[in-house]
Amino acid sequence: MPAKRPKPNSVYIPKLDAEHNKIAQAMDELNRTVAAGGEPHEVLQDLIEDMSAHLAGEERLMRSSAYPSYAWHKQQHDTARKRLKAFADRVGAGEPAAVCEMVDFFRLWLRDHTGLHDRMMAAYLRNFARAHDQTAS
Repeated sequence: MPAKRPKPNSVYIPKLDAEHNKIAQAMDELNRTVAAGGEPHEVLQDLIEDMSAHLAGEERLMRSSAYPSYAWHKQQHDTARKRLKAFADRVGAGEPAAVCEMVDFFRLWLRDHTGLHDRMMAAYLRNFARAHDQTAS
């Protein structure tokens, strides 16, 4: 039986991969809600909360492991937070195209961010954990 292939942007830390998948699913749900003529505000709020919790969690992991590229990575998160707020404000103002633009933007952002920034961070975190497991023995 062939080995299971990881998703293209897996960072190989199951908790982070699950959170990334949850964010992607929330974006899909937001798209479906808008396409069906539904009200996007509740789904958008869930997406904002999921993303905010995920970014804060990654930042805690980076700080607790003294990740050397923390400032660079956090800057990417801060930019995403600003963009998310700007899109949410546009959706709140009733701008019809804002949801689709937001989903398109964050789909690409999540793909690029996980493909580079998060993979670098995750490799560091895995090595950090291995080093501390070995020193604890």
